[in-house]
Amino acid sequence: MRTLTRWAAAVVMGAVVGVLAVSASAQAVGVGGVRGDGEGDETSRGLQVRMHNATGCRLTRTDYGLTSGQFVARPPATLSKGQDGVFEARSREGSLKGVAGRVEYTADNCDASWRDGHTIRLTFGVAYNGMNSFNTDGGGAFGTRLSGGSGNHAVLSWGVGRF
Repeated sequence: MRTLTRWAAAVVMGAVVGVLAVSASAQAVGVGGVRGDGEGDETSRGLQVRMHNATGCRLTRTDYGLTSGQFVARPPATLSKGQDGVFEARSREGSLKGVAGRVEYTADNCDASWRDGHTIRLTFGVAYNGMNSFNTDGGGAFGTRLSGGSGNHAVLSWGVGRF
């Protein structure tokens, strides 16, 4: 019985020591968490855009860029009919500007040929301080839908189609 009691005490002490060790290392890391990943870092800003091409056209990227931040994954060069794509941008380390930029696609090989040559645009901003902003334009031939996009590490769904 004494052996069991010593073992239980050792387990309890080990658990307490383990909790203290975790707390100490979390304090040592600080508010920013693990450097380099951006997750949990209160000073970084980021945006992931998940796009869906429901246009009945092939979309070819004709322009894109950032006025602040850096791409982690660039917008896809092309999106086939019905294809999904993802791109992501984050603020630069130590920057207080957030992420802002644009992406533009031109339609071709459309099911309805009158849609060929029309341009689809998205401008975005994940502010360091203030509200996030998104603006999209279907070029007169397509409808667009946006959902999500809140927070410091925003995830935005961008649907483009014949809605």
